[in-house]
Amino acid sequence: MFDEASAKSILLAAHAAWSRGDIEAILACYVDELTYWCNAGGPDGGPFQIEGKQQFRAFLQSMQEAEGRLTMDYFRLVDGIGRARIKCVVRHKRTGHKLVGSYRQVISYRDNKILRLEEYHDAARWAAFWKMIAGEASDEP
Repeated sequence: MFDEASAKSILLAAHAAWSRGDIEAILACYVDELTYWCNAGGPDGGPFQIEGKQQFRAFLQSMQEAEGRLTMDYFRLVDGIGRARIKCVVRHKRTGHKLVGSYRQVISYRDNKILRLEEYHDAARWAAFWKMIAGEASDEP
């Protein structure tokens, strides 16, 4: 039976894998036809969306320049939709810059895996962090 404890366990496993930097373990928590959507990070500064495991794998590989630790401090499952609040620390490995904050996730499930993950960040703060990282990286010899 799929219940709140099962849904939370799947999301916690994905977060633990992210914190370890284990891409394949992250992907094991998702269906093949997954959708990842984020309100920030798109090329025009707007939303960013990925469809399918291959694109998600490529995205996760591109994020290997950062490491993070995620802590869930709220989770509820209502009508099959999970809602979580996540506290995070993201550190850029090369520069050492950190982003500390929280964000919300909305999660849809299918077959005891994540079907769709939506993330809602402080878009301006998230963009400023990555812009600073990109600027410093381009200044390096």
